[in-house]
Amino acid sequence: MPFFNRSSVNRRVERLIRAGIGVRETTWALDSPGDPGLTRLLTERIVDWVRLSMGEMRRPYGIDHVALALACRDGSGRVMCSTSLGVLRPISFYGDGPSAEVNAFLGDVARVSGNRPVEMVGALLSLGDIAFELNGRPAAA
Repeated sequence: MPFFNRSSVNRRVERLIRAGIGVRETTWALDSPGDPGLTRLLTERIVDWVRLSMGEMRRPYGIDHVALALACRDGSGRVMCSTSLGVLRPISFYGDGPSAEVNAFLGDVARVSGNRPVEMVGALLSLGDIAFELNGRPAAA
């Protein structure tokens, strides 16, 4: 029954996300999850990708928040572990917080993978892009 109680805005947001509005995804190969040098390099690549993606976002009415989720898949595509950094402001990606969280997650990846090659998947959701679409493109520009 909860489905029938959802507001039309919630349904519209779900449709937009399913259609890929505001969603940016990418993957990275991690051949040796236990290697500290590779972990540090991948952490930097992930944060750099987030920063680059945020530069492409719309920010209607100053809405610039993002949600970041990461997952690790084995060679068969099975998700071994995942995390979400929650809803963050872009400025936080220029401090140590998200980098430390990404690095900690990659430590978890090393533990669950048994140091076997894995694929890392990143998904970034721009709440500004969603707001832009919800409010009508011309009005929110």
